[in-house]
Order: sequence, then structure tokens, then C-alpha cells
Amino acid sequence: MPINLSDKQIKSNLEFIKEHLPSHPTAVDGLYQLPKNLSDNVIKTNFSQSSLQKISDHIGYFLGILKSVKINFVEETADPRWIASNTGILIQDNEESSTPGIYKVIGYDHSEIVLIKKYRYQFQNLLAILAHEYTHHYLHEHRVKKDNVSENEILTEIATAFLGIGQLLIEGYQPITWTSDYYNYVLVSGSTVHTMTLGYVTPATIKKAIILATELRQWNPKEVVKSFKSLFDKLSVYLKLIPYRNEFRKIEKHRKKIIIANRILAETTEREKREIIIIKKGLSEIKAKYKNICLGFNEISQKVNLSLVAKEDGESFVVLANEISQGKIENEIDNLSRISEDINKFSYIKEQKNQLTDNIIKWQILLDKYSKNQ
Repeated sequence: MPINLSDKQIKSNLEFIKEHLPSHPTAVDGLYQLPKNLSDNVIKTNFSQSSLQKISDHIGYFLGILKSVKINFVEETADPRWIASNTGILIQDNEESSTPGIYKVIGYDHSEIVLIKKYRYQFQNLLAILAHEYTHHYLHEHRVKKDNVSENEILTEIATAFLGIGQLLIEGYQPITWTSDYYNYVLVSGSTVHTMTLGYVTPATIKKAIILATELRQWNPKEVVKSFKSLFDKLSVYLKLIPYRNEFRKIEKHRKKIIIANRILAETTEREKREIIIIKKGLSEIKAKYKNICLGFNEISQKVNLSLVAKEDGESFVVLANEISQGKIENEIDNLSRISEDINKFSYIKEQKNQLTDNIIKWQILLDKYSKNQ
């Protein structure tokens, strides 16, 4: 019989889960939503194992588990004492099939989930069982468990809420009712109403766990309210989350600041990368032009009559000759290339690059002037 936990008990389990899981426990933030095409495919294929496998894998991707967990599906016949396995063979009900779902760890890295569809189960019931068993797998992967079996089952139920798949349990854990009895073969007037329940905790407990997990996971309260189907649940959840809504606005404001800061940083980084490429290309061009200056100077210095050179031009020739002999220009270009990725030295690099460019232009004009006179 499912039990109803107090807020204190739920909080204790949630805090235990949060403490033992990564800061980002799931691959996707927020609450899980099952794609309609996957659920439609289950009904269309009459609960085929492959359709259930796809849902299992999809839940795994949401939780951040990429490796598929094998699903074994067995279906109960009209007489619940017998079940039909996925191989099509009728087998007698036993201890393993007395529960609706089983999680198995086989060997070092192999896990399986057995889903048993009882005669009265609908799709939402089977989905709840799958969510519970997959949470067992998730907690096993993260080495999170309690030694006591019943406490561990309750922990697993609360973990579904913390991980964002608790909504699958709320609908699937609703009581299943029907009239008459499988074994009543005697004609009697009227009928008997029967009720079957699933889960270790009540849907109300899962609902409270989702509300309490909302602040721990910093979910959007609007999305949480939207995830509930009944208007009553939507209203009650909305009211209970009012104190958190103000806190969430602050969280969202802070998140937006971080997003904007990261965007600015990314844009700045991209701009700086482009600028570095431009600087390196410019320095490479300066170096090539300087080599041509050196070649031109050697050629002209052997032919020009220095006595005919104007005083100012002569001084420029002397400066150029000193620069070439000392290798100062090439060393400066190489040094600027080495420090070109230092953002803090951008201004210095640009200044030196502009100075080198001015000198190259000046010397080229000088060489062109005397080369024409030869």
C-alpha cells in the first residue's frame, strides 16, 4: 500500500539525493516531457518492446545516460496467474512477475529493466513503472542508495521528482478501479468494485516532492505549474510556489547577467582573435617589404654617388644602413609577432606596427627616388 510522506520526510530524502549527486544531475534542466510520437508509437504497436525501448532510451538521454538499458517486456493474460513473455511463451506467474517492474544489474556494466504489464494496466501505469525502474538505474550509476530496502524504494520515488520525471508517476500511480472479479463464476446480483494501486508512495507525495524540488533545482515555477494536468493541481501548485517565484526572478536576473557577460566575452574574444590574425598578417607583410628594402638598399648603395645625395637623404641612408647592419627591424618584427596574442599589449603592438609601416614607406620613397636617377 503506497504511503503518504510528510514534508519533513520528503525534504530529508531530497537533501540526501542533492548531496550525493552532481551539481548538474541531468543533461537537460527542467522537467521531462515525453514526445507524443513516442507515446503514440507504443499504442500503435500494441506495447511493442522496441517502442518501450525507445522511451527508455529517451528518458536516459534526458538524465544524461547515453548507454541503452535493455528493456524486457512481459504481458499478463486475462488470467493474472499466467503471463506472456516477449518471446510469446506463456509462463506461470512467479515471484519475479508479482511486481510490476524489476531492475537488474548483470555483471560489471550490464543492466536490464523488466516491465510486467498487468491485465488492468494502461500506458500511463507502465510509464510510471518504467520511470521508477530507470531511476533505480540512474541512482545505481551514481552509487546512491540506502541500505534498507524499503527506504531505498522510497528514496527512488522521491528521486524521480528531483530528476524531473516525477510527473510520470503522478498520473501512473492513480488508483486503478474496475467492477466484478476475475474468479467470480457464480451468478450474483450487482457487482464488486476492485481497486489496485501502484508505487511505494502516493501521487500526493510525488506532487509535494516536485514542489519542494523546484527550488532545489531552480526550475521555472511557470513550467512546473504547466506540467500538472488538472486545474486543481495547477492552482494548488501555483499558490505553494508563490514565495519561490520572487526568488526565481532574482535567479533569472542573475542568469541573464551571466549570459550577457558570457556573450560579451565571447564576442570580445572573437574580435580579439580576428584582430590578432590581422596584426600577424600585417607584421608578415611588413617583414616581406623590409626584405625588399634591404635588397634595394644594397643595390643602390653600390651605384649611387654619395656626394650627389642631399644632406637629409644622406642621413636617412645612414639610419637605414645602421638598422640593416644591426638586424634591429627584423628582431622587432619577430618580437611583436611573439607577443601579438597578449591582449594587454595590443596598444603597444599597434603603435610599433604603425611606426614600422611609416619607416618602410619613408625608406621605399627614398629608394625609389634614387633608383629612378640611375
